[in-house]
Amino acid sequence: MLPSQMAAPIRLSVPGTLRYRPVAVRMVAEAARLVSCPSPVDRRDPDPLALDIRHPFDTAVVSAFMEIFNNIAIHAYQRRGGGSIDIEITLTADDILIEVKDSGRAFDLDNVVPLPTDLDEDALPEGGMGIHIAKTMLDDMTYEPGPPNQWRLYKRLPPAQVAVGRS
Repeated sequence: MLPSQMAAPIRLSVPGTLRYRPVAVRMVAEAARLVSCPSPVDRRDPDPLALDIRHPFDTAVVSAFMEIFNNIAIHAYQRRGGGSIDIEITLTADDILIEVKDSGRAFDLDNVVPLPTDLDEDALPEGGMGIHIAKTMLDDMTYEPGPPNQWRLYKRLPPAQVAVGRS
């Protein structure tokens, strides 16, 4: 384990279908909260929203992850499943790295159509925004075609939030 790492990596393997997305998203959301909310949540708190993602860091991480999960289930596995999505999350006090592997069809990240320079509601495409959304939400995102295909999603807690959250 690296000195800055909070604990051993968190791992989950789920079937490569959208049906299992909520399970994977819940794990990612809770892992993100370990970074954004350093003090434990009081489990006696009667607030039913206490486990929801409220912090902008959590929202960004979960949104990006959901887009990548969708792309794998829909495009790599062509909505048929038949494979798994393996997720490994490494946390430090200030960042999260999510590695996602699948054995589906490879994806060509270079073929993603760039967004138009003049963004208005008429210029936005109907689909194909997932990669752009994920890139916007993260500090870094890489993809290596396989087998296995591997996505690396990285998000750092902004310095002001680190200072406030760690005081």
